[in-house]
Formats: sequence, C-alpha cells, structure tokens
Amino acid sequence: DIYKDSMKGGSPYELVSVITQPPKRRTRKSKITHTPVGLVADELGIPILFPEKARDASFLDDLENNVRPDLCITAAYGQY
Repeated sequence: DIYKDSMKGGSPYELVSVITQPPKRRTRKSKITHTPVGLVADELGIPILFPEKARDASFLDDLENNVRPDLCITAAYGQY
C-alpha cells in the first residue's frame, strides 16, 4: 500500500496530500460528508485538498507554490 510504504524509513517518496472533490450531501436530508477517498485520507491523517474545480487558478497556484509535489496521480476526479 502506497501510504504504508511512504511511511517507512528510507522511502524514496512521501505522500504529501490527497486531492478529492469537496464534501457534500449524498442525499437530500443527509449531513455533509467527505468522499470515500477523503474519509480514508482523514482517517490516516493525510492532508486533504478539495478544490471546487481542479483547474481553478488559486488551487493550482497553491499546489505549485505550497504543496510542491514532484508527481500527481489523478484517477476519476470527475471534472474537466
């Protein structure tokens, strides 16, 4: 598992953040909840970023200037 491997001493990589869609209501009367990815990241203590749009300029600036990842893996984000 990527997270566990990243926590080992001498790991060649570090998992710095998870990017997922913002928390929202899943049904009309339910409370606002994280996505399944967000729930797992929160449980593991991994910082979560949830921009409204993945191409939002302020989000991309924050990603580039503050998070500064060497690699971003994207899977089924659901926005274009």
